[in-house]
Parts: sequence; C-alpha cells; structure tokens
Amino acid sequence: MDRGSTAAFQAEIVKAANRPVHLFEVHLDSGVVYANDGYRAITYNSNEYLPLAHFIGFSDIEEAAEVIVSSMTLSLSGVDQTWISSLLSENYIDRTIKIYLAFLDDTQALVSDPVLVFEGRMDQPVINDNPVDGNSMISVSATNAWVDFQRKTGRHTNHEEQQIHFPGDKGFEFASEIVKDVVWGKK
Repeated sequence: MDRGSTAAFQAEIVKAANRPVHLFEVHLDSGVVYANDGYRAITYNSNEYLPLAHFIGFSDIEEAAEVIVSSMTLSLSGVDQTWISSLLSENYIDRTIKIYLAFLDDTQALVSDPVLVFEGRMDQPVINDNPVDGNSMISVSATNAWVDFQRKTGRHTNHEEQQIHFPGDKGFEFASEIVKDVVWGKK
C-alpha cells in the first residue's frame, strides 16, 4: 500500500541492496523519546533520533484491506536502568508510539522522507529481569487506532468505579444486589 511515499523512497525500496532503518517516536508525559535501530543518530523533521544500542526488534506489523485491530510488540534487551525507571514512573498506557521506515545512503544520510508504517497506542509493557546474568528486557505492546472502536465508553454503575471517581461515596455500595430492571417512562 502506498503511504504517500516519495519517488526517491520508492526507487530505494526496490533496489537489490539498501540500508533500511526504523525511526521510533514514543510519546510520554515527560516528552517524546526519539530513537532508531541504527548505530548512529539520525536527524529527521528537526528531531534527533538516537540509536538504541540494545534494540532487539519488533513483531510483524499486520495490514489488511478490512478494518481490523492489529498490534505489535517492541523489545529492548540489556536495558539500562534508566529505561526501566522511566517505564515504571511514566504514564505509558494509551500513549502514542510511531514507527517510520527510512533508507540511508552511503554517507548515512536519509535518502528521502521516512514513511509511517505503524501508529498505535501502548498498552502492555513487560519487564523481565534475570538476576543470574544481570540482564533486563523490556517489551511494550501497542495496538492501532481501531482498538478504540471495540472499547465500551462510559462509566459503570458499581461501587468500585464510583470509588475511583468519588472516594468515600456510598451511593452505589449495594448496586450489585439490585436485580430488578428499572424501566423509565412507563406506568
């Protein structure tokens, strides 16, 4: 599927040999983290995408002609404690993550504008620590925007959800015990 790629990008993608690189944008409350899976910093759109020394990869990105909820997982290994601290202290649920595909030339400069291949929201980070060898691994899964169409909006009329919004309020304390349907507007 053409995603508005330039002629230079299209020429590069069909070459027998090329230098692909992925650019990652992770939006957090403290700011946006710009990274790439190459070995040197890349500047694009006035942002510097720093290399991830411990990048493992990401799962396949699904595409389909019909509207489906697709997901992917981004993984880092041998992770610095700064990343783990960031993940534990930041609000990451429902934050945007973007992945771009780009190509580098012989001088390690961008051939053309990168193409957005995935945009979604983070939902399930997993931290695996191995105390024996001292390695850590972070995996973050993300789903595309279509996941919002499967969510049920609104609030539930139960005691637990009432306590989230109004701690101490006992208005719904016995709501789960009421089994009678109340039909409004009928005699």
